[in-house]
Amino acid sequence: MSVHDYVSAFFLRTREPALGTIADACDVAVSPDGGRIAFTAHVPVAVDQDPVRRVALLDLRDGSVVLRDGPEESRQPCWSPGGRLAWLAGEGGVEVEGRFPGAAFRAAIPGVAEYLAWSPDGERLLVGGAEPGAELTDVAGSGRIPLGAERPGWAPEVSEGEPVTGRRRVWILDPTRGTTRCLPGELNVWQAAWAGPDRLVCVTSGHPGESAWYAADLTFLHTRDGSVSSVPLGADRQLGLPAGAPGGGHVSVVTGAMSDRGLYTGRLVVIPDGGHPQEVDTAGVDVSDQSWLDDDRVLFAGLRGLETVIGTHSLATGETRVLWESARTCGPLLPAAGAGGETVAAVVHGYDLPPALAVIRDGAAETVLDLANQGSAHLLDLAGTLRPVRWRAPDGQSVEGLLALPPGDGPFALVVYVHGGPVWAWRNEWSMHYAHTPLLVGRGYAVLHVNMRGSAGRGQDFAIAGLRDMGGVDAADILSGVDALVAAGLADGERVGVTGNSYGGFMAAWLVATSDRFAAAVARSPVTDWVSQHHTSNLPGFDAFCLNGDPLDPGSDYRTRSPLYRADHVDTPIMLMAGAHDLATPPEQAAMFHRALVERGRPSTLVIYPEEGHGVRHHLAVADQCVRLLEFLERHMPSENGTNRTCG
Repeated sequence: MSVHDYVSAFFLRTREPALGTIADACDVAVSPDGGRIAFTAHVPVAVDQDPVRRVALLDLRDGSVVLRDGPEESRQPCWSPGGRLAWLAGEGGVEVEGRFPGAAFRAAIPGVAEYLAWSPDGERLLVGGAEPGAELTDVAGSGRIPLGAERPGWAPEVSEGEPVTGRRRVWILDPTRGTTRCLPGELNVWQAAWAGPDRLVCVTSGHPGESAWYAADLTFLHTRDGSVSSVPLGADRQLGLPAGAPGGGHVSVVTGAMSDRGLYTGRLVVIPDGGHPQEVDTAGVDVSDQSWLDDDRVLFAGLRGLETVIGTHSLATGETRVLWESARTCGPLLPAAGAGGETVAAVVHGYDLPPALAVIRDGAAETVLDLANQGSAHLLDLAGTLRPVRWRAPDGQSVEGLLALPPGDGPFALVVYVHGGPVWAWRNEWSMHYAHTPLLVGRGYAVLHVNMRGSAGRGQDFAIAGLRDMGGVDAADILSGVDALVAAGLADGERVGVTGNSYGGFMAAWLVATSDRFAAAVARSPVTDWVSQHHTSNLPGFDAFCLNGDPLDPGSDYRTRSPLYRADHVDTPIMLMAGAHDLATPPEQAAMFHRALVERGRPSTLVIYPEEGHGVRHHLAVADQCVRLLEFLERHMPSENGTNRTCG
C-alpha cells in the first residue's frame, strides 16, 4: 500500500466511526455537590474537518449525558459555588445556564474570551479576554487574533520601538444585573483568579507582547477600583496558574523554568494570608494543574518521572496525600484534574487506553464515561506496544523515555521523536499526542520518545540544565539513548532518523549538523539560527533566558548553537517544515537553513504550509505532513517490509 493510501485509510478508519460521538474531552469541572461533571466534548462532524467543541454535562446518578446545542462552539464550563454553570461560547461570548442546555444570560467581550471563573459569592464572573491584535502563544499555534476590519492591501505596518499588539484584560460580568465592565489599567493580564470577593491574583506584565510573559509578575488586582499591589516572590521565577482559596486568604501559583506560555510546570508555592511564600510538598511532582478545594487544601496534578500523579496538600497540617498515581496519564497537553465536593475527576488515557472520563476513588481511576469507539480499536491494532526505557548519559545522568515498538523482533529502523518546549514531556498517552507515532509503528518503525534534560517531571535542576545548555547535554542524552537501543538489539544503527516540532525541530536540525548518527531528519517549525530568531521571533525573551552572550556577538551561544552555521557539516538528508503564519519560529528559520544546504550541495527539502502557524493543526495539513514525513523516511531509511504494510 502506498504511503498516501495508508495515511488516508488511517484517518478514515480512526475518524469515521467517531462521527457524531464524543471522541475526546477536556476542561473537567465537577459540580459543588459532586454529582455532575461538566466538560468540553470534542465531537467529530466530518472525516476531513477538525472536531467541534461542545460543553457537555454528565449526571453521575444515572449516567446521562447532555450536549450544549447551538450554532456556536462552547467550551470551558465553570460551576458557581451555588451550582450554576457558565461557559464560553463562540469567540468572545459568555453564557450562564438557565435550565441546561439553555442559556439565561449571555454577554460578549471584544476579541476572544480565553478563560472564566465565578466569584466566591457566586454573583459575578471573571473573564480573561485577549483584544483584537493580541498575539497567540505558540502552544495555540502562534499568529494573532484578527483585528476585525481588514486593512487595505497597500497599507503598511509601522513599528516604533516595541511592536504594537492587543492586550489581555480582565472583565467582570454580573449575570443578575446584566452588566459587563472591563477593569481599568494598562497592565497586561496573562492569567487571573479570584482571591476573595473583591480581589484577583494575576500574572501580569507591563507590555502585552508574547515575550513579556517570560518576566511576568504576580500581582493583586482589586476589582472595585482597579488598583494593583505586588506579591513578592523573589527574582528569576516564571509564573503560571494563579489560584485563590475560596475565603480569599491564601493564594497559590506554580513557579519554575517554563519554555512556553500554556505549558506550565514547576513548584507549587502558597502565599498564606499575611505570610511569606512557601513551597509546599507535592510528593516529588512537577505541578501542571492546581486549584483550591477549600480554605485549607490544594488539589494538584502533575508529572513525576514517567508517572502522572494527582494529590492534595493541607496547609494547616502540612500533609500531602496522593490520590492517584499511574504510568498512564490524564489531561490534554499536561496532567489536569477537576474537583467538586469530595469528587475528583479527570480524563484518563494511555497509549493502550482511549480517553475516558473517570472519577478518582480509593487510589484508582473509575471510568464513568467511556469515549472509545471502533476507530479507537483500529488505532490500537496499528500502534504496537509502548514500554518505558532508561539509560545513562555520558555524564552519568539517568535519562528516561518511552519506546513504541511494532510487532516482531528487532533490530528495527528507529525514529527518535524529540518533544517541543523543551519544558514539556512525553507521557504514556493516547496516540502519544500526535498521529505520527502510530502511523510510524504501523509501517514497521520503532519510535523513541526522549525526555532529555530540559523536560518536565524531573525537578527544576533537570529542567534548567537543558534550558541553559541547549544542544549540549540534551543532545548527549538523545544520542546515548540511541546507542543504548542499538546495544540492546532493538534498533538498527544504520537506520536511525530524527524528527520533532518547535524545540524538537531545532534539535533535529542540530543533531544532523553535529553528528553523523542519522540517516534522515524531519525538522518541523525549527529554529536554525538563534541570531535571526532573536530579532524576528515574538519570543526573544525565551532565547535571552536560555542562551549565553549577546545575540550580535559571534562568539556567543547565539552563533555556536545555531545549525545554520554548521551547514557544511550536514550530510544527512533533511526535510524542513514550517507554517507561513508562525510568529514564534518564523518560516524563514526553515528557509534559511534549506538555502544554505542547497547552496552547498546538501540534500534538503523545504515545505511551507501557507495557512498554518506554529505546528500543523488543520486536519488536511496534518494528513499531508504525515504523508510527506513517511515517504521521506521510507526513501532514506526504509523499515523491513514497511511498504508492504496496510492500514487494516
